[in-house]
Amino acid sequence: MRKILVVFGTRPEAIKLAPVIKALKAEKTFETIVCSTGQHREMLRQVTDLFDINTDDDLDLMKPNQTLFDITANSLLKMDSVLEKYKPDVVIVQGDTTTAFVSALAAFYKKIKVAHVEAGLRSYDIFHPYPEEANRRFISVISNFNFAPTEESKQNLLKEGFAPDTIQVTGNTVVDALLEIKTKLEQPELAAKLEVDLGAKLEKVIVENEFVLMTLHRREKFGTEMQNLLYTIKELAEKYSHLNFVYPTHLNPNVAKPVNEILGNTKNILLTEPMDYLSFLFLMSKCRFIMSDSGGVQEECFVFSKPIIVMRTVTERNEAIDAGYAFLTGSDREKIFHHFSDIDTKLTSGFNFFPKENPFGDGKSSDRIVEILKRGLN
Repeated sequence: MRKILVVFGTRPEAIKLAPVIKALKAEKTFETIVCSTGQHREMLRQVTDLFDINTDDDLDLMKPNQTLFDITANSLLKMDSVLEKYKPDVVIVQGDTTTAFVSALAAFYKKIKVAHVEAGLRSYDIFHPYPEEANRRFISVISNFNFAPTEESKQNLLKEGFAPDTIQVTGNTVVDALLEIKTKLEQPELAAKLEVDLGAKLEKVIVENEFVLMTLHRREKFGTEMQNLLYTIKELAEKYSHLNFVYPTHLNPNVAKPVNEILGNTKNILLTEPMDYLSFLFLMSKCRFIMSDSGGVQEECFVFSKPIIVMRTVTERNEAIDAGYAFLTGSDREKIFHHFSDIDTKLTSGFNFFPKENPFGDGKSSDRIVEILKRGLN
């Protein structure tokens, strides 16, 4: 029986790998081993509980104020032990985190095949996002299976010279995960419970009135750019005083400190601690629209039909821009104000931002990945 080791360390990785793990475990020709790097333990537990996934090993990487050097060195050494222990035939990694890259590198050092879920995303700016753009390019070089979420991602890999027979367009597994969660959110009992719980946490007026949902946390924005962007958001909130702004704030002091200093006293901005994933998606389903510098949120918001202002210089998810529901602004004040006003006006007039099919998939990506692995490992 072929052994497959699935590695994740952050909440987005776990979300996108959860349906893959479930599909693998349902396939009796594989022995599936699940390894957590343990760097975001509480946030990971939200996902593993939500999808009923058990982990077989934990690298226990979480340390306060650790650097990219710490994560890289520690995870590489610990992955050596894990690979020796389980001796898998394939290591599956997802996306572009440093631990995804290091796990793939460790597998390569031991001549174990690498399968990359969400392969081929590119911004073509090595520092945006940082260090993710470099990580995903590194993984591509050593991957035997490149599971591209879209045709654009496949073309990126082909242009870079990767062999066509290593690349398969599968769709993005986040759609599989979100469709499952959306079904749960539509259950009246759960929806009512979440509304009560969030109403207590967020001051009920926030969820009863129309609100914009925000996230902002990217490493490359730390410092002056982050401060300038926060002042722009403060201006927006003051101008659009009829709207509320809900901002679950990253605990990293490079984010939390300027956020609290600049936005803390704005009456229609509610700053909260990071939310569990189900609560965040519930807010996404209820908000007017979204402002974010997240990569994953650009994909998630389609499932809930929410337009998004993407506060990044470049995006590796151009499909969202092309589909007409995502608007790239960077940190440019004028662009942010323009698109904010345009989205708000169009929503008021009943404009449909989502006339096309989801560019990121149909909810069957995980099944495709398992079938490709079955054929490729025979």
